[in-house]
Amino acid sequence: MFGFNFFKVTGESMAPAIPAGCFILAARWLMIFKVKEGQTMVINHPKYGVIVKTVAMVDKNGFVWSRGGNNNSLSVEQLGPVYKHQILGRVIRVFTPKAIDRTVRFE
Repeated sequence: MFGFNFFKVTGESMAPAIPAGCFILAARWLMIFKVKEGQTMVINHPKYGVIVKTVAMVDKNGFVWSRGGNNNSLSVEQLGPVYKHQILGRVIRVFTPKAIDRTVRFE
């Protein structure tokens, strides 16, 4: 709705910045702007499914290359390039379990 989507993070490849168990908010509508190095994106990868990665580079052909946040993640070469249309949105907010626990209370 409104070009925003929530995703739950299950892996550790983006830790410590985006740890497993947290939720991220991604905005699809931000894809109208140029994809730049350093932006964190949700990608519908053809081999690995829906993943969260940081843009490593955009090559001269417009392919987007990405990387994880730590040494245990797949390398840029292993991930390979994706088309811009495979990007589901740019991450605009990370909600850690502690932040969620503080903001949502049902009594």
